[in-house]
Formats: sequence, C-alpha cells, structure tokens
Amino acid sequence: MKRLLALSIASVFVCCTQESLVPAKDTTQKVSQSRTEQVALAADDWVWTGNQASNQIEIYDPAVADWNSASALKWSWKPATTKGYSQYAIDHWGLPTDFKVRTISAWGGNHLVSSCSSGLVTIAKYPEGTKKWAYNLGFNPHGVELLPNGNIAVAATDKDSVLLFASSTGTDNLIHVSVRLNKAHSVLYDPVENILWATGNDFVIAMQVGGTAAAPTLTELPARRGKFNTTSSGNPYGHDIARDLNDNNILWVSTNGGVYSFNKTTEVLTDGPGGATGINKTMVKAISRQNSGIFVLTRPDSEKTTELPDPVTDPTWCTRYVDFYSSTGTFQYYRTKSGAKFYRAKIFRTPY
Repeated sequence: MKRLLALSIASVFVCCTQESLVPAKDTTQKVSQSRTEQVALAADDWVWTGNQASNQIEIYDPAVADWNSASALKWSWKPATTKGYSQYAIDHWGLPTDFKVRTISAWGGNHLVSSCSSGLVTIAKYPEGTKKWAYNLGFNPHGVELLPNGNIAVAATDKDSVLLFASSTGTDNLIHVSVRLNKAHSVLYDPVENILWATGNDFVIAMQVGGTAAAPTLTELPARRGKFNTTSSGNPYGHDIARDLNDNNILWVSTNGGVYSFNKTTEVLTDGPGGATGINKTMVKAISRQNSGIFVLTRPDSEKTTELPDPVTDPTWCTRYVDFYSSTGTFQYYRTKSGAKFYRAKIFRTPY
C-alpha cells in the first residue's frame, strides 16, 4: 500500500454516546515511554487515523518513531470545496470515525470511503480526494465499506442499522437497503463469500449481498452470528472488525469488554492473546493486524493509567496514542502526535 500511494502521487453525535456506560477503568496497562524507540518492521503497512482534533483522516508511517515529524505524515484529507464538496457537505463533516481505500475497476482505480459522527458519509477518488458520492445521514455513522461494484455500506449507529446504498449508479442515488443491527459500529466486506460482516451492540453478524448494483439486496445470515461476552456494565458494545491477513477464516473484533478472534466457520469468539495485559483490553475502539503479526490498537486515554504523558481528556473516547502489540499480545511500542485526538487507527491497505 505504501508503494501504491507513492506511485499514485507521483503520477498525478456526539461520537459514541454510549461510552458513558462502560466498565471500570483498567489499571493494569503500564506503558513504558522508552518502548517508543522500538522500530516498526519496514515491511509493515502505514497506519491511517481518524484525528478528531484536526477533523482529518491522516496516514502515518509507523517506522517513523516521531509522528510530529513531517516524514511521518504520508497523506491527509477532509472534504473541501476544492475537492468538489458543497458547503452543506463540509458543514456536516466532523469527528471522523472510519476510512478505507478500495480498488474499483469500473471507476478506473482507487477510491476512499469515510464517515464521521457529524453525519457525512462519502466516496472520493484516491489519493486526489475529489468527491464521487456524498450524503448526510444526519445520524452518527461509525463505519463504512466500499464494495467492488462501487456501492457503499454504512454502519449507521444511531439508526441501529447497516445500510447498503446503490452509490455505484450515480452521484445523487440514495436508493438503499438495510439490515437491523443494534448500535452498528463497523462493517467489512468479505469477497470470498460476497458477505458483509458487521459489529453491533451484542453481535458480530454476516449479511449476504444480492441483487444488482442498481438494486442491491442485503439479507442477514442468522447461522453466521457470534454473540459477545457481557461486560460489567451489562452491554458489550461492539466497536470494530478487521480481517486477519494471514488467515482468511479469522476476523478480529473489539468490544467494550475485550478483543476477540472470530472463527467464520465455527462462529466461535476466542479471547485475544495476552489477556488484560495483552490485546484483550476493554474499550478498544480499533483493532487490526499487520502481515508481520503486529496488532494495532486504539483505546481511550481515559481508560489507561496516568503514566502516559499528555493524555486526551476530552472527548473521552479518543487517544493521543496508537499502540502496537506482538502476535502473542506483548506490548511493543506506541506512536503519538502532539495535540491529536485519535478515535480509530488501523493498518492502511487497498485489498479486502
């Protein structure tokens, strides 16, 4: 993905209102500042972040230890009039929540999808960032995905639904179908089975995509459902879902209660490695895994101990730190940027 971006450039709601209902703060994590000096593997993907301080999507190189340096920041974006966005769309962009880049052959290359708590969901050409499709949902979407045909799927959190729009057929096309999912937070396309996976309050679910690009259908597959563990607050609150790059049968999901691997065949959820001192922590907002096996996590600073310098105190769902753990769940290092308020940070790549 790093090479892809370089070549492309050369050639050319309140967020998470349920966060107040959370388990007690985990005081087991003790992060050593000296570990920030550890070097990321050169072959690992860059990391995208939703920075709610700058209201931008920002992409960083984890191999650069100082994310305040110009060499660390590889790309940044938000809707702008110079990118074809109306003032109305710009007014409804704020508190970015999700971001993905996918290759859409029918459109001639890579396109991004992004969402924000202020309501806007959008598709744009990548890396130029010029608008392809945009719509103000008006209700706190937390996750998006772009299907190979150009249709956009949205985890509409405050609508308790996963929506699938026929965006491939026109810039103003708002035709859509939906599946109900309480507090939908994240959505991921599985090209092997033409399935959409999503996390909600209590479950990870699978939905069969059908119909045509112009008239899609979306049907839940109840037999493919996994139920999250209940937290001390009584509500798991699923947050994120990601594929395992080394095992197509495994998805990684995070909730208020912990981080789990989900076996797509058996529908079994298994605790993440390392226990509470590893990646199986409470309130993990984003989970993904590098080809090297390194896990990338974001977790609110309000849930950590006070050992971290300059934590984010407002909003309480953000962090200034992106944390990296080994495949066995051992903390390796973090990356941080002064003044940042990251909600999600995940590995950045085009393939599903």
